[in-house]
Order: sequence, then structure tokens, then C-alpha cells
Amino acid sequence: MNESAEHGGNFFRAIGLDFRTLSRSREVIGADVLDAWFDPSPRVLAALREYLPFLLRASPPTYAEGLVETIAEVRGLDAASILPGAGSSSLIFACLPALIEQGARVLLLDPTYSEYSHFARHHLGASVASYRLAPECGFAICTDDFVRATLEIAPAAVLLVNPNSPTGVHWPRREALRWLDRIPESTLVWLDETYVEYAGAGESLESETARRPNLIVLKSMSKVYALSGLRVAYLVAPAVLRRRLARLIPPWPVGLAAQVAAVEALRDPQYYAARYGDSRTTRSPVAVEFLSRGNRSRRCPGRAPSSHEYLREAVRRFLRDPRFAVSANRRQGRRPRGASFSVRLL
Repeated sequence: MNESAEHGGNFFRAIGLDFRTLSRSREVIGADVLDAWFDPSPRVLAALREYLPFLLRASPPTYAEGLVETIAEVRGLDAASILPGAGSSSLIFACLPALIEQGARVLLLDPTYSEYSHFARHHLGASVASYRLAPECGFAICTDDFVRATLEIAPAAVLLVNPNSPTGVHWPRREALRWLDRIPESTLVWLDETYVEYAGAGESLESETARRPNLIVLKSMSKVYALSGLRVAYLVAPAVLRRRLARLIPPWPVGLAAQVAAVEALRDPQYYAARYGDSRTTRSPVAVEFLSRGNRSRRCPGRAPSSHEYLREAVRRFLRDPRFAVSANRRQGRRPRGASFSVRLL
């Protein structure tokens, strides 16, 4: 069995895995893992600074009750449907084996987040079927064709990431609901929405779990709240499934500093909405660069040209051309002298 899926993160080797040279973090740009480019909310940083000694020495609320209540309040959910965990991977590893029988048929997108294929094959012993996302069609899901494939393959479970990773393509909420309406309720749907806030307000399917007994939505707080280092996530599930899965989660599932940071982040939606807006604005020049390379590519009618192949070349340009460098010193907007780069090509 392979020990683990490929996740990138080799940039930390340049910093130092023993943490003795954390000052190198000012000179190393990690481009092989998709952490947030911005800092956490000032509210998060202020709370951690003021209470850090207490947050380090004290035991947290046993089942992250305050965090769960805050998620429910901010996201408009029933607290009884929410299960917190120490990052999305902890919930994947704890919950999927209880939901999917060994050897069952599982449907995945191709390409998608590598952990799901690895976990399905090597931990669940699943028979994995793939729904290919064509580069010439911009790696988009064609809803009608995906309905056909799901009904034809008849999987026990479908594991989805939306927006998808590594393609970055978002499947609109209305289309995902149309697909859900047309597949059997006996098919478990595990929907990973790690990046959904970047797609715009109202695109999450969290609230749909209250009326769909086969839908579980996984939410990481790493990428959209800039909390990757604290490992905070939660899933939203129908009450019956949530009670079943809660038995698998140990006490103190999320550290105290992480709980406080997550609560403060959830209470500052204006800050994060502004950062998502900044992301859309600042990516435009790079998108233009990608699209300028698309004139020779075959395109599907009504589809934007694929950016996947362009990204490979753009990363190479990134390493050569300081105009496209992601600066470690963002406020000055310049590429740091002698900076190291760690890049994982798709």
C-alpha cells in the first residue's frame, strides 16, 4: 500500500522541518500547496495575541460546542447537523470508512483532489470509477452527462470536490442540485466544499443536507479563512448520519487556539469577503496571460478555454519573469531577493 497521497508542501523543507529556521519563511514562497495568500482576520490575530498563554496551557471545550454554535449561527444551520474536526483530512479518515463498505463502487472526478482516489483505493479497497473532465472543455462537469454516468455506473458513493481541485473549476449550485435531484437517494454523496466561498455567496450546499438524506458536505476552514496551520474543519450531515459519525470523533477534536481563531474568523465575514474580492481582482492579469495562450487550443462551444495547460507554462514563466512573481512581501509588491520557490506542477 502507498503510504500517502501526494500533497505537496515541500516548501517547508526549504524553511526547515525542525522549525529552527522559521525566519526563512520570509524568503520562501510555497506554490506547491494551496494555502490562502492573505493573513487571517485582524480579529483572529488580536485574540490569539491577547490570550496566547492561556490558549496554550488550557484544555479546550470538550466537543467544540462554542465553535459548533457559531458555525450554526453564521451559516444558518442546525447545530445538530455539524461535526467539527482537526482539518478536513481528519474527517475524511474518520468518517468515510464508516459510510462506505470495503470494496464498494465509488465514483470520482478525474482529475480531482488526490487524497480521495488514494483513500478510496488503498483504505477502502474500493472499485473506483472515474468521470473524466476533458481539458478541451475547460474541465467542466456537463450535468446531463454526469447524471447519465452516475446512473450507468450506479456507485455506492460519489466523492466530489467543488470547486474542483486542482482545476479550480466551479460547478454552479443550481447544476449540482439538478444532478442530486436525478440520482437515487441510495447513492451517498460526499461533497468537499473547501474552496466554495471563492465561488461567491450562496453557492454552498450545506443547507441542503437538512432535506437530502444522502448528502454530506465537508467544509475546511483552512483555505478560505487562512487557518491552515491550525487545522479546523467541519462536516454538515443529516441528523441521523451526524449522530452515527459523532461516535467516531474523540473528545477535544479541535485545539483551543484553533477553536478561538475559527470563531473569530466566522464573526468577521466582511474582512473575508473583501479578500475573496481581492482574489478575483488580482488574478485577472494572470487569467489574461493564460487565456492569451488559448488561441491554438480546441474549444467546446459555449465553454471557456482550459486554463489547466496554461497554468503549467505560466508557472514556468513565473519562475523566469518577476512581473508574474507572487511576492512574499505583498505590501511592497516586489519579489524578495534570493527567494526560494517550491512548485508542484499538475
